[in-house]
Amino acid sequence: MKPVLFYIGSFPLRSYGLMVAAAFVLGLFLTRRRARAQGLDPDMIIDMVFFVILASIAGARLTYVVAHWGTYATDIARAFKVWDGGLTLYGGVTVGVVTGFLFFKRRGVDPWFGVDLAAPALALGIGVGRLGCFLNGCCFGRACGLPWAVTFPAGSGAGDMFPGIAIHPTQIYESLAAFAVMAVLLIADRKKPFDGFLLTLLLILLATYRLFVDPLRYYPSISMLTQNGILSLTRNQLFGFVVILVSAGLMFYLSRRSATRTDA
Repeated sequence: MKPVLFYIGSFPLRSYGLMVAAAFVLGLFLTRRRARAQGLDPDMIIDMVFFVILASIAGARLTYVVAHWGTYATDIARAFKVWDGGLTLYGGVTVGVVTGFLFFKRRGVDPWFGVDLAAPALALGIGVGRLGCFLNGCCFGRACGLPWAVTFPAGSGAGDMFPGIAIHPTQIYESLAAFAVMAVLLIADRKKPFDGFLLTLLLILLATYRLFVDPLRYYPSISMLTQNGILSLTRNQLFGFVVILVSAGLMFYLSRRSATRTDA
């Protein structure tokens, strides 16, 4: 864990912020390449990513602050310190996808085609961003005795909650899962049945792996809906079920719409 990589004078270069920035840069590079291959102006992607970055960070931070309002109610200024960590994945993804959708629609590009272009980059960005969580010591797991368990140092969120105790590196689990999702999307893109397929597949896969990772992750009681052993349920898991159902329904709708247009 290394929250601060080094200092430039008195300015700390934080690993979390650096990895989030790297996630967007790599996502931009991948989406520009995909846009160029489809005959679209790759410079348009720069404009899109600019708006999506702002919207995603705002959405992810706002969702986190609202969910942890008790922590920020007495110190509103702290809510703006994004570099200290505290972003909700689902909030960022939801707002980012909607922003990208509206951007492409405004630019005269089929929005479902546009968001499919960006879908693999979104998975890539999540994978890189979770590495930032690992370096920052946030979004950590529960205690475990597995060979790859990690003990975080004192002074980190994980180390203070589990001092000297090995825990699940859930950040790495999610990072590897996101990279795997990106690979699946790039393969599926070769025979994409309809526009919007990659986005809906992305949302289903992201929500599905979160259902499996969340039971291994530490959550404060405020984030739990139930705490009854194997029946424990987090807010993220509940939202994940909703995402899967809505995305599956949207996938079915887009499939039917595509079939209708083909028949016509």
